[in-house]
Amino acid sequence: MKKIFVSLMGFATALLLTGCNMDVPLTHNTDGDKPMEKVQDVTNALNGAMEEFGGYRFMGRNYVATGDFCADISLASPETGHFSALNNWAFNERTSELQAMWDAGYVVIAACTRGIEGANQVMAKVSSDAEKQTLTNCLQQFYGLKAATYFYLSNLFCKAYSPEHATGWGLILVKDEIIKPEQKVDRANLEDTYKYILELIEKAYSYDNKETSPFYINSINLKAIEAKVRLYMRDYQGAYDAAEAVVTSNTYKEVNMKETDYLAMWKSVARAPEDIFTIVKSDNDNLSANALNTLYGSYKGTVDLSFLKPLFAEGDYRAKLFDAKKSRTLKYEGTLTAQAVSNIHVIRLSEVYLIKAEAAAQLDKVADAQTALLYTAKRNPAIKAVADLPSTKEDLLKFIAEERVRELFTEGNRFFDLRRTEAIATVAGDANFKAYNSVFPIPVSEINAGFMTQQNDDWKDNLPKR
Repeated sequence: MKKIFVSLMGFATALLLTGCNMDVPLTHNTDGDKPMEKVQDVTNALNGAMEEFGGYRFMGRNYVATGDFCADISLASPETGHFSALNNWAFNERTSELQAMWDAGYVVIAACTRGIEGANQVMAKVSSDAEKQTLTNCLQQFYGLKAATYFYLSNLFCKAYSPEHATGWGLILVKDEIIKPEQKVDRANLEDTYKYILELIEKAYSYDNKETSPFYINSINLKAIEAKVRLYMRDYQGAYDAAEAVVTSNTYKEVNMKETDYLAMWKSVARAPEDIFTIVKSDNDNLSANALNTLYGSYKGTVDLSFLKPLFAEGDYRAKLFDAKKSRTLKYEGTLTAQAVSNIHVIRLSEVYLIKAEAAAQLDKVADAQTALLYTAKRNPAIKAVADLPSTKEDLLKFIAEERVRELFTEGNRFFDLRRTEAIATVAGDANFKAYNSVFPIPVSEINAGFMTQQNDDWKDNLPKR
């Protein structure tokens, strides 16, 4: 990579600059050229990492939109052209959204790496229990956020995890030290990338983090992240165990949202009972053109109701989250006072139940799969008990795949679900598209810089056939 280093430019957070020399908003008053000396330096660095993770360049818009616009859920407007390259599979090594996600992901990774180093340095200097606890909280969050970032980056720039793909290209692993300017680096393989993600999660568990808010990494949503990672690895027992730990925790075991609360959740930035890991926004956030809401609003992105609408039974209140007349998702309509502002639900309780259901079905635990599945399925009034659900493994997995669409549409999961399950769908005009081998290209600026030259050479070979 041309430049992976911490930069000081006025008031700066910990930044990692890759070959593109991108211009990143600078915040949080952290001097990137000096060691961290105070607890406040560490918390500032954590806030900066979280801000970049939740910003539009990564999880606040681009990643979520990619998961739906590259699948059969969302359609870009030919009139405005926003996200049309990805929606039409006409992207290339210079597509701006791919460049932004690569850059932002490694900004977060570098910030977390530096934050871990700084937290350990400051820990050796402080004496009060309160300060030590704050640093302990930060350390778990840095490790967890770094793991989550690697996972989401791998979904974009690596193939779906499988025995067949395990020895193929993974990501550049930034471990204990920031990569120096103009240092030549290589990509790890995919198996080692996922092993490192799990190592980061295990390291995070070793810290007694007292944080409980779903707006930050905490001990429970780490389990949810692990459940998702293991599901993508086809480690169904591991996914089941991690999901079970979440849904039986004191925080979530009694959650059973009513229709009114469920629908209201999408119009509020307050904490919702279903929130597990959420990018929280504020009514005074000036998101404007960079909001996911704007992509589905004034930029006229729509949902494909020819695919979506038939999946919902009459009375399923989740169908109230799209406007059938305008073909719009209502999950990103904003609050009463800020149209461009909506929380981004990275992982909700519903998804964890669906992870548990899918893992249980794969493990031939039919009864367990039905019980977990009922949590979301009963939002269809025709389903009141497990007896109303499929009773064989094959039928359960088919139902779960459709249930993930009903529950998670426009939340950024669909393309990655199609890919990991080796499913066939109609994508970009190809009625028999199998996304299993699909992968996005590494941005050209990274390759041309000459310090990491391992491109996904076959990305063009696995596009929809037109």
